[in-house]
Amino acid sequence: MAQVSEPINLTQTTPPMPQWIGAALNKTLAELGAAGALDSVLRTHRFSGFQADRAAGAKWLQRRFGRPLDPEQITVTNGTQNAILILLSQLVKRGGLLVTEALTYHGLHAHAKLLGFDIQGLAMDDDGLIPEAFEAACRKRRPDALFLMPVLQNPTTAIIPLARRHAIIAVARQYGVQIIEDDVYGLLPAEAPPPIAALAPDIAWHAAGLAKSVATGLRISYLVSPDALAARRLIEPLKTTSTWFVAPLSAAVATRWIEDGTAERLLKDIRVEARERQLIAKRWLAGYDYLTKPESIHLWLTLPPHLTRDAFQQRAREAGVALYGSDAFAAEPHLETEAVRLTLGKPTDRAEVEAGFEIVANILAEGSRAQPVRKIA
Repeated sequence: MAQVSEPINLTQTTPPMPQWIGAALNKTLAELGAAGALDSVLRTHRFSGFQADRAAGAKWLQRRFGRPLDPEQITVTNGTQNAILILLSQLVKRGGLLVTEALTYHGLHAHAKLLGFDIQGLAMDDDGLIPEAFEAACRKRRPDALFLMPVLQNPTTAIIPLARRHAIIAVARQYGVQIIEDDVYGLLPAEAPPPIAALAPDIAWHAAGLAKSVATGLRISYLVSPDALAARRLIEPLKTTSTWFVAPLSAAVATRWIEDGTAERLLKDIRVEARERQLIAKRWLAGYDYLTKPESIHLWLTLPPHLTRDAFQQRAREAGVALYGSDAFAAEPHLETEAVRLTLGKPTDRAEVEAGFEIVANILAEGSRAQPVRKIA
């Protein structure tokens, strides 16, 4: 088994960064300074982002929506998490109900505690949320909103097919449920179904950040409201709360990178590196049950019957690998799924990915030769 001095981080869905990104940032900052843009950027702000930043967001998302977007319906936020918090605070009432997949983004629990609403997890399969489960929940409890990650769902990597998207939309319209669409992974696959917000702009709100497709540290996301009026109404109560306004310097860098092609170059390099790292994972996990996609930066490993997620995490930690078990993503307690999420982007290079997955594979192999681990209720 490979020996490492520091834990290998397989917990964060950070995209693998090309070596040239530092030089690109230096060049962009120098260009902004030479143009005299930095002075104004550091002195002023707009609550929804400058017009140029909203226009850049519209340009960036046009490929996902398949049509031009009105920049006035876009709010530039400090990352997708900020966008989701804004949406939840306005769309889900205190004491209300948010429904989502049984396995979902782990930060929703913190949002629910802060804003005072309940979460209900709904049945899902390898293609994501099951529409019939959504309809049953609507009949019984009438939720305020549905939260979805329709592309490379976190943690399972599911991509909701087009027909199922239409079925979910039909249920939402029938029961008057707003849809919050987290599309932060939406641009990683070379091809993906259109966003739910493109299919149902009347009831869907779309958040698409640059954290997974360009650079996590920019902390920039584009929140697409149904129309310009909805965007103004959304942000009006929050102008002096939350994070007040998007960080203008980060937004300026993101806008320049979208305009000059740097963002597109980064996206392409991230896709290429993700594919290469997926091949490493495939080699080490051959014969085991896992879900992923070629350009995903994470995968979902169902553990063999002899292993529990707690035992697997402990053995991995002792061997020098950090990862998350399925309980971290459970929408509700008492999760039966024994699985772990493994990420591919945080390790600095392919050699570290190789070392991490060698450790994972050895634990799986050792466990198959050991006595079954007793499951603790």
